[in-house]
Amino acid sequence: MFEMTLSRLENLAVHLVGNKSKEEDLRLSAAESGLDRPTINIIWHYLQSAFKDPDFYYFQHPSGLEFNSVYQVCKNLFQEPDQFLNASQKFAQLLYEVSDHPQVRSGELLVIYFSNLRFGQLEAPAIALFKSEKKQPFLFTEEEEQNIELYSYQGINPSKVDKAALVFASDESEGYQVMAVDNINKGEEAKFWFEQFLRVQIRSTDFAKTSEMIKVTKSFLDQDLGGEEPLDKKQGMELLGRSKDYFSVEEEFEPETYSKQVFEDDAVADRFREFVRSRDLQNLDLDEGFAISEEALKKKSRVFKSVIKLDKNFHIYVHGDRSKIEKGEEEDGRKFYKVYYDEEQ
Repeated sequence: MFEMTLSRLENLAVHLVGNKSKEEDLRLSAAESGLDRPTINIIWHYLQSAFKDPDFYYFQHPSGLEFNSVYQVCKNLFQEPDQFLNASQKFAQLLYEVSDHPQVRSGELLVIYFSNLRFGQLEAPAIALFKSEKKQPFLFTEEEEQNIELYSYQGINPSKVDKAALVFASDESEGYQVMAVDNINKGEEAKFWFEQFLRVQIRSTDFAKTSEMIKVTKSFLDQDLGGEEPLDKKQGMELLGRSKDYFSVEEEFEPETYSKQVFEDDAVADRFREFVRSRDLQNLDLDEGFAISEEALKKKSRVFKSVIKLDKNFHIYVHGDRSKIEKGEEEDGRKFYKVYYDEEQ
């Protein structure tokens, strides 16, 4: 969704940010990095590899937006692009200050400035921040006299982005339009990048709401509908199938209709809506209606895969009519599934 021909990459600086608690160094480059055409092409590949999901965030701070340090550096850089190197060093210094947990890895911080960057309908100057923590081994050859020698080195793989943020100079008073990813850490461990360094909050968009509602539904099913009776695999598949049917057919999400259509039982539907409210930690207003995002549905399609794992012997993949599979138990206690089909393919 990035439009390269309408975008202009102007500046690049690289700094080494160590772990402060381990007394590792912060090394700031004294000059910008060169930008030849091969390097620019690789950076574009790096950018496109990083931001595949259109989740947007905004800078925030409990005491006021002006207290968010990364936001302030971005704001000053957008106003004075000729101060790029100084701004890039400030980003590295801010990252170093919060890199004080033993699990935080050292790595290079790449700071990139675009005088114009287009992503879908969004077009504006932009700042990209990439932190590379995991080095990949690479091989290269070099001709020496009559021999071709093979050498190896450790470098950054442009196809595997560790941590990244992209800030568009749009909606300044609302904390800008920000995209952010952490492909190494998940859950609590990802808070270092999102909450301690960037201090961003996800925007309440149709994409975000659709993604989160699918995720919450799966969590509710995994927790046996919040009831006392355990939910067997076949029941779970049936409910997940109804959820998929709803998102695939409807254009608008309506909370009450969805919960009753998927769960049918009013008591379970009520428990689900309460579960949704308790899980709406990002203030997405999931208990209100929204337009269903087809893109989010495609991204979350793996959630709807119905797989029954039987001991360590078999996996049953159920893609269609779930009424063609029956669960039973022999008199001797052995459990079984009976599968009906029309023809073998």
